[in-house]
Amino acid sequence: MDLDVVADELYGLPPGDFTPARDARVKAARAAGDRDLADQIRRLRRPTQAAWASNLLMREQPEEVQRLLQLGEALRQAHKDLDGEQLRELSAQQHQLTSALPGRPAS
Repeated sequence: MDLDVVADELYGLPPGDFTPARDARVKAARAAGDRDLADQIRRLRRPTQAAWASNLLMREQPEEVQRLLQLGEALRQAHKDLDGEQLRELSAQQHQLTSALPGRPAS
């Protein structure tokens, strides 16, 4: 058992499933005699809904996340340059991109 593997598994779960799964991994690490790993796993915190949703989006649609990041950078530059026309165009792109993202019920 490796901390990175366990963390990846846990942060892929819905937030409501995180704590029971984490506690089970702590117990398994202790049973395997790895108290240090058990302590590291125990310190992992359940993600907020926003963090969980962002993580899920990154796992399932990394190309869309990349597009959002690029759009954010372009919007920052347009704000810095006070470029109203560019801001309007980028805002429309932002609306299209975020509207296209799938909605998911919170768990």
